[in-house]
Amino acid sequence: MTRRSRIMVAGVVVALLGTATSAWAQTSGWQARSDAGSDGALTAVATIPEGSANAWAFGVRRDGSTYAMRSIGEFADQWAPVDVPDVGRVHALRHVWAAAEKGSLRWADGKWLRVPVPGRPVLRAIETDPVVENTAWAVGAEQTSTSRQRGAVRKWDGTHWRVVPVPPALVDDSSELTGALVSTDGVFVYGIDHDRHRGGRVIALRFDGTSWSALPAPPPRPGYEEHVTSHDSSASRLVGWTAPVGASPQLRVPLIYHVDSTTGLLTKEDIPRVAGWLTAVTTEYGTPLVVGSTASQRPLAMHLRYDGEGRTSWTVDEMPDIRNGQLLAVGGTIVPNIWAVGSTRGHHGERPLMLRYSP
Repeated sequence: MTRRSRIMVAGVVVALLGTATSAWAQTSGWQARSDAGSDGALTAVATIPEGSANAWAFGVRRDGSTYAMRSIGEFADQWAPVDVPDVGRVHALRHVWAAAEKGSLRWADGKWLRVPVPGRPVLRAIETDPVVENTAWAVGAEQTSTSRQRGAVRKWDGTHWRVVPVPPALVDDSSELTGALVSTDGVFVYGIDHDRHRGGRVIALRFDGTSWSALPAPPPRPGYEEHVTSHDSSASRLVGWTAPVGASPQLRVPLIYHVDSTTGLLTKEDIPRVAGWLTAVTTEYGTPLVVGSTASQRPLAMHLRYDGEGRTSWTVDEMPDIRNGQLLAVGGTIVPNIWAVGSTRGHHGERPLMLRYSP
């Protein structure tokens, strides 16, 4: 699609939204929906199956149970609640999978099915194998015998999830894995090692089909720690935050790593230094888009911009002024079908938050 065509499509979308009965309130390129729900938080959103026009948004109620909504119509003017199996908090949606606190869900035959995961790990991400059909990899954390958490990896063989052991020397009893990249050169996983003295640091591992090895990861600046929360292979980005060791959340600043799609190696990127943190990343026509929250508890989003001469830079988007709001996930493949979801907090507790990007 040409830039001119894209502008025309976006203009038509905005015109339609202006006359629609749905509750979208627009600020710049982001629109806030005022009736996204009344309980808990929205924690994951994506188009399922990938490339389709509509989307799913998963949330967690205040009692810890799962709920879901599905968009209706070409421009998702409305969302409808749909019954889904209870797997607790859903952390990520990818391809036909949902990674959750209590296992996984798989989209098959027009519905979500609960799929048991051995060892009962808390799953943070799932990636399908681009070469081997009906194969997927999941990462997260599982509880150890000492009631601590350790990074965990599982492989879907087309029928069941199988345990893929990772040497304790690479994932100790204070680690969690939050992202995965599956390529022809192996499976790369990323996460955090929580050191009680040095704070969190990023870890990167590679599985070649037989054995695991550690990849070099840029160290945090002296006196600082780093946490990564989400990875998107299409965006080739890993996001999170950095701050002085043991500092309050108000001193966090966003962190973005570029992930080499061939080698899995990480390169830290220069980004605007704002007070806040990042929680999710996606792409829009190949342009990475990240979301999170500011230290003052307002939605935060950044785009990677191109200057026409091959140079790139990250810029902070103008966002609706939503107080006590945080974005937890972002998903979508084509404007205006890009959503960011999270929660707001008020006198009546936590409520879902939904924004749509429509430039």
